[in-house]
Amino acid sequence: MGEATVRRLEQELGLATTLHHLYTFRYQVPYLDLGSENEMCWVYAGLCDEEPRPNGREIAETRWITADALDHELREQPDSLTPWFTMEWPEVRTEYRRVLGLPSL
Repeated sequence: MGEATVRRLEQELGLATTLHHLYTFRYQVPYLDLGSENEMCWVYAGLCDEEPRPNGREIAETRWITADALDHELREQPDSLTPWFTMEWPEVRTEYRRVLGLPSL
């Protein structure tokens, strides 16, 4: 999975860096009235000084956001982000602060 993640980072964002596997989790959530998503998610993190070069065929939109602003958005507009992200962000935010370069709690 690590090799595929590095490859997709290059293909989707035009970035090359070392990624570290943080953890894996499984989720299942309803998807509209069509059924549900039932997936395994591998969470990776890495640091990079390059500017992202998003592939328009893969990514519709990117933006920079601080961790605090992201917390606020998740509280105020939880449906604005994917279900898997809303599940993983609290753990990444608290358990992997050092990896993200965030100050200690």
